[in-house]
Amino acid sequence: MSNLDIRGFEDWIDQICNYDCYEEIPCTDDNYYVGQFFSTHIRYPFIQSPKVLEIEKFDPNDEMQTLFRIAEYDPLSENQRIRPIRQLNLRSTDRLYISRGKVRTVILLKIVEHLWMEDETAKLALCLPLSSFKLRTDARVIIKTQLFDFPQYFYIKPSDMGPREESAARLDLIQYVCLDHIKSVQNDRSGLNFKLSSFTLKLLLNHLSKYLLNKPLDETLEEEIKAFHDILMSEEKIISLLA
Repeated sequence: MSNLDIRGFEDWIDQICNYDCYEEIPCTDDNYYVGQFFSTHIRYPFIQSPKVLEIEKFDPNDEMQTLFRIAEYDPLSENQRIRPIRQLNLRSTDRLYISRGKVRTVILLKIVEHLWMEDETAKLALCLPLSSFKLRTDARVIIKTQLFDFPQYFYIKPSDMGPREESAARLDLIQYVCLDHIKSVQNDRSGLNFKLSSFTLKLLLNHLSKYLLNKPLDETLEEEIKAFHDILMSEEKIISLLA
């Protein structure tokens, strides 16, 4: 049972638009699709001053035996200026930052081939991370996410064909990840990979355009979203839940 059922709030997207949110993909399909679900390591942004690894002991004859300690970032510290370590591909201008993160489900937005440093290329996946709602999450937060009221959140509906958890796609955490580090997510019932349907992807990209560019991708679609929003906001049930 999803949080929607627990809270007794009807899924207005399915009721009004009458479309499938997701499409399943055979696991034998080796292609990467925009809108497909994967899992990968996602870093949190630095909110406070970053911490770095500071050199405590360095042996130029055995670079891999270098000892580090955790320290507050200090642009003037000589020990935080990394000595070149060939096996780690570290250069003297690099620093070793410590960042928090976790493995999350993500939506693939784009794959690019990036020229890294001088002559090294890498394929990168632009990923949109998801945060699942908990039972303790305020129902008003979920409803406002469904109604597109949060510019940084996009509602992800639980489904037998797609993700099993009610979530928000976090537009404020979009980041590139090495393509080799993403793993396709399968539906736990059918065992198939899955992706956003074309219409759901259109809704997402429209919301993303508003978040990044302050304007919708599709003006007609935006007018329909606003009309649905106004209709639902006039419903007594919604008014009581948001009170």
